[in-house]
Amino acid sequence: MTNRTGKKSQRPFLYRSLASYLREVFGQTLRKVSLDPGFGCPNRDGTIGMDGCAFCNMESFVPSHVRADVDPVEQIRQAREGKGDEPFIAYLQAGTGTYTTAARFREMVDNICGLPGVTGLFIGTRPDCVDGEMLDVLRPWLYRKLVWLELGLQSANDATLDRIGRGHNVESFSKARALASDRGIPVLAHVILGLPGEGPEEMMGTASYLARQRVEGVKIHHLQVIRGTRMEELFRAGEVVPLTMDSYPGLVAGFLERLPPFTVIQRLAADAMGDLLIAPQWPDRGKVIETIREYMLEEGKWQGRLYEKGSV
Repeated sequence: MTNRTGKKSQRPFLYRSLASYLREVFGQTLRKVSLDPGFGCPNRDGTIGMDGCAFCNMESFVPSHVRADVDPVEQIRQAREGKGDEPFIAYLQAGTGTYTTAARFREMVDNICGLPGVTGLFIGTRPDCVDGEMLDVLRPWLYRKLVWLELGLQSANDATLDRIGRGHNVESFSKARALASDRGIPVLAHVILGLPGEGPEEMMGTASYLARQRVEGVKIHHLQVIRGTRMEELFRAGEVVPLTMDSYPGLVAGFLERLPPFTVIQRLAADAMGDLLIAPQWPDRGKVIETIREYMLEEGKWQGRLYEKGSV
């Protein structure tokens, strides 16, 4: 691998991808099956708020088989029809995966993990919907399945979280991460680059925070303006300007440089489904990822470069 000066890079990789991680664990990559546990969201049912986060329209990122009124086991059956005994990872993606009682959560987890072919369970949730009792439900499965906890952080800036109506602060993430770490549960953080009021300094600050937290995984999204969200209203009022495709590779590269080299990068860009996307109108996600990789190669950047130098 060479950089733009023609000198050979000392690093054999750009970032630790999900595919490479799964090959380390299972010897192959595995498909994830998205599910809706039907628990809803406290930021929509009035517990925290009614309108949800400013950027969120759940229809924009969940497949058609994912329905809150259908049991997750049946969702899996529908999604896996014709797939045979092929192993897969069950992913509680829609809504808030731990927003329920420990008893109901245990029943669902046990039902899913007991299905043939399920080799892992990834649980997407809010950091303020995690407690020790809920995480203890996962303990019996930790050494039988690949279990990950995915926490929606979005930004490590409390002012930004308030601006987008998240309904929790950064400390909520720190506490949830500590509870999971005490139980040996890997944690993945979701972040969004280009949120209103944030520039490169704030975005890199989020990367440095996650580096200090030593999270096991990160999903990086770029802000997308989706129909039916408050972000759409802000965009049409000229108060939100999405990132440009030209600026994005540099921001992602800078973010990755600040993360530990062991952190698994499960996503590099957002990917809204259907015709709900208003802006920015970029090429498909595969092309965006290719552009990021080319930029990192040309500029001689790699995940952990600044972390290893203690510069975060």
